[in-house]
Parts: sequence; structure tokens; C-alpha cells
Amino acid sequence: METIVGMEARICWGLLTVGDGGILREQEIDYCGMIERMEASKLLEMMDMIQRRLDSLQSKERAVAIESDTRSSAVSLFISKDYSIRLNGPQGPLMPLRPLVKSLFILFLKHPEGILLKRRDSFEKELEDIYATIVPEVDEEVRHRRIQRLTNPQDNSFSEKASVLNATLERLLPAGIVDGYKIQGANGHPRRIPLDPLLVEWE
Repeated sequence: METIVGMEARICWGLLTVGDGGILREQEIDYCGMIERMEASKLLEMMDMIQRRLDSLQSKERAVAIESDTRSSAVSLFISKDYSIRLNGPQGPLMPLRPLVKSLFILFLKHPEGILLKRRDSFEKELEDIYATIVPEVDEEVRHRRIQRLTNPQDNSFSEKASVLNATLERLLPAGIVDGYKIQGANGHPRRIPLDPLLVEWE
């Protein structure tokens, strides 16, 4: 009668030869003959290898399933030329954000690579142009002063606006996905919004 180890070994060799898409496929040789000549320790070692391969495949399948589920539940952003932000397309609901908060959000969406806070003053002109588009009626001197505060590393304006943005997003978006829309990052590293750029449509 064939031993338990022998039967498990035959199953393992079968997995090696008929794996989906050839992922587990090995060279075509006489596995049955090899099994009869292998020591128990070698067979156990082989089964351990097969188990690791199967665990790896299962991990990949779970990752694909999670990614697919995340994409299916994600909220896309449609941003018009005047920087109105709508959820899930040009006919979707407007995202209510105060002008300076929205300006900061737009700036980070335009720079998915991230922005170092200690160098944020280099984005002053771009940020001021964004703000001017959102609220063109604001006096130029007032606009410039507000943006300077936002880009000044010694001022708390950036932290305040980022906090307001993140709190507003928590009210507007599902809890399971909202972190992908927030400004995030550790000290000394670029702050960024980890949203897939494909979910942002610019008019």
C-alpha cells in the first residue's frame, strides 16, 4: 500500500505539471519513477516547496481581488477649467471647498509626485494662479498675501488648510477610500495625495 507521504508527493508533482498558465510547470520527466526512489526527507522538502508556491499564488490572487474592489468603489474627480470639482463626472455633485482649501487640493492633484513642505514656496506662483482662477474677484494684493502665508514654512496656514481639507473629505467620501484623497506624508518626505491619477479628469 502506498504511504501517505507517497500519495501527497504524487499530488505535489501533479500541481507542478498542471499549474494554471504554466506558472507551476516543470520539465516533463518521469515523476512517478522519481518518487519511488526519493527519501522521505526529500519528499517532505518538495511538499514544503509546493506549499510555499501555492501560498504565493494565493497572495497574488488576494491582492488582485483587493485592487479590483478598490477601483470599483473609488470616486473619480472631474475638474473644470475654473477648478470646480465634481464627483464621478461632469454631472456629479459639486465638492464644496473653501477657495484656499480648494487651491491647495488642486495643487497637490496637479503634482502626484508630491511636494516637499520646506520647498513649497517654489510653488507660490502656480498656487496664486490657481487661486486667482477660483476667485478672480479677490484683490491682487490680498490674493498674494494669502498665498504667501500658505507657502511660508514659518506660517501655520498650510497645516490649517490641509486639516480642513482632510476633515471635509472625511464627510464627503466613504471611509474605506477617503485616505487615498487626503494630503499625506511623513516629516522630511514629500507630502502627496496617493490617488490614482486616472481617477482625475481635467477639462
